[in-house]
Amino acid sequence: MTENVIKKLDKFFLAFLIINPFLDVVTGVYIKVLESLSGNNFDTIAMPVTPSLLIRMLVLVLFAAYALISLDKKAIGAALPVAVAWLMSVVGEILFFYSFALYTDVQYIARFAYNLAVILVYMQVFRRMGLPREELLRRLSDVLCYSLLLLSATIVVSYLFGLGYTTYADRYGYRGTRGFFYSGNDITAILMAGLPVVLCAFLQRRDMDSRHFAAYDLSAALTAICLMLIGTKTAFIAVIVTFAVLAACALWRFFGCRERVPVRRMLILLVTMALVFGLMALFSTESIFGEIRTSFQSSGNTWEKEGAATALLSGRQLKLRRAFEMYREGGLYTWIFGVGRGTQSAIIEMDLFEVVIYYGIFGAAAMLWLYLKLGIEFVWKFFKNLPALRRDLMPVACLVSLGLCAGYLIIAGHILFSVTSGFYFSYMLLFGKVLYTEDTRKLCIF
Repeated sequence: MTENVIKKLDKFFLAFLIINPFLDVVTGVYIKVLESLSGNNFDTIAMPVTPSLLIRMLVLVLFAAYALISLDKKAIGAALPVAVAWLMSVVGEILFFYSFALYTDVQYIARFAYNLAVILVYMQVFRRMGLPREELLRRLSDVLCYSLLLLSATIVVSYLFGLGYTTYADRYGYRGTRGFFYSGNDITAILMAGLPVVLCAFLQRRDMDSRHFAAYDLSAALTAICLMLIGTKTAFIAVIVTFAVLAACALWRFFGCRERVPVRRMLILLVTMALVFGLMALFSTESIFGEIRTSFQSSGNTWEKEGAATALLSGRQLKLRRAFEMYREGGLYTWIFGVGRGTQSAIIEMDLFEVVIYYGIFGAAAMLWLYLKLGIEFVWKFFKNLPALRRDLMPVACLVSLGLCAGYLIIAGHILFSVTSGFYFSYMLLFGKVLYTEDTRKLCIF
């Protein structure tokens, strides 16, 4: 009986990998319609409860049930300290700040728990599939390919029809476009995390039929274009770093290994991007190249007028300073267990600092150790297995993805506490784990 339930949950979680990006598209359209009907614009931080968030919270319940039914004591043991850290932060809110916002506190830690559960549960799901490593990696890459294709196509279509949100609406005007996606940082993080893997798979996989070839080519091309359309600093950095590293790898394979496929496919991709750019310029009412140039130059203008910190952090340093002062002045209990999310009217939007300030030193240790373990383990194995790069460039792509996400955690956030982009960060950590696991039936964290 128990085994049958676990098998059914395995099938659902695998299907959910395909369903997941559709939830993000539906969420954006839902909020846009809701704003149109109500005549109000929601604050981009205080996001309303959406159907997709409710669905993901139900999935979180299934994650918990899966761990309990399968008696995964180590997964449960990893989750319990997070619950303790959250509870103690709430106690501190009541005792020292006389401020308690149950809904805000629960929602915020639930988002983190969801992303943590993705790692713990999907590690089991992938192990139980029993596939050879190469086949599992191929399927994981396919999920990223089609997810990014759907998400980026949504932005392109909304741009062509003049729909959706602009990325920035500030003192310097309106610029950038993020389609119907409610949070520009969220969709940027998703595209940034997946692009290196999709691009790398397109450059080097030799088992592609014409359908997969076209899908990977278009997915990588549209994702890169959409990051430039979004027009944030991080989006431009993601495109530049990803293409620079993988183009250098393609050239290295060409001159060092006499392998022509990566270089030839990189050229095919650039031609595809040029064609898409041309079609968008032909059918859109705005100058796509002018918009991208304006977005690219805006950071330099901000740097000149308001300083490097504001240009890099978009004013987040001011919120960080206020929150840190509250944390510093709170005393020993606050240093250990944090000030709590419920004491803050607005979040800092810098994930690593939020973990320390909201949940303290104990919370940081309880909540971040698994992420650090998987990240450091991947980097260590990457450098230990450098000769293998002559056969497979995918570890380089995964390193670029995780490196970009890690940098994003520090300067912007919207990953650890986002059920959208956080899902894909967890997914990439699992991808890195699979890369260096010879027998996937022995796939494990601990």
